[in-house]
Amino acid sequence: MKAKTLFWQRYETYLRSGEIKESKSNRMHVFNTSLFLEDGELNWSQVWRKSLAMMGFFLVLYAIILYFIKDYYGIIGKWVTEELGLVGVGMFTFLVDMLIVPMTIDIIFPFVMGWNPLLLLFVMGLSSAAGGIVGYWIGRLLGHLKLIKRFTSHFSADGERLIQRYGVWAVAIAGFTPIPYSTVCYMAGMVKVDPYLTVLASLSRLPRIALYYALIRGGLSFLF
Repeated sequence: MKAKTLFWQRYETYLRSGEIKESKSNRMHVFNTSLFLEDGELNWSQVWRKSLAMMGFFLVLYAIILYFIKDYYGIIGKWVTEELGLVGVGMFTFLVDMLIVPMTIDIIFPFVMGWNPLLLLFVMGLSSAAGGIVGYWIGRLLGHLKLIKRFTSHFSADGERLIQRYGVWAVAIAGFTPIPYSTVCYMAGMVKVDPYLTVLASLSRLPRIALYYALIRGGLSFLF
């Protein structure tokens, strides 16, 4: 109870500081529709529908790309294996989920389908979680800097709702859904959500990555 009260005190202080803007954000709006109900709760039916829509979108996108590069697929896959390797894939995953960038770790999947899936998913899952945790500490320690405020400003309205309503669970929710995980981690750090619980919540990246991998692998295997 004491920890929860402390969280709300910090959150209210953050709101009063004027860092969360009132302007409406669209960073959490997949295909331009809100993920929230009028009372501030997440609209779970929308969240799951849009999660499936995003999976389908990437599957179709990868299928189109692979169709046009199918004659070079082996060469590209070999380059990824030899030049990047498991360490390189882990670093790519870590950086994408540590930084607030318009990039997804899923783009690597079509080129690593021949790898050991358990080892690949374990490395990617932990790297993704670690990236979010570092993002949390960037937000916590450097959230007062204008550069960090600028990166999170587009997400401020919806981020306010999510963290206010769900606290550390917002990190777990973002870790498993299309809600931008890295940005939620930054904002969780900026309002000083419990760091130990944030680490646990970040582990939601492991089942999320495994699910996307399984769906993409199954879909590409069916198409090709």
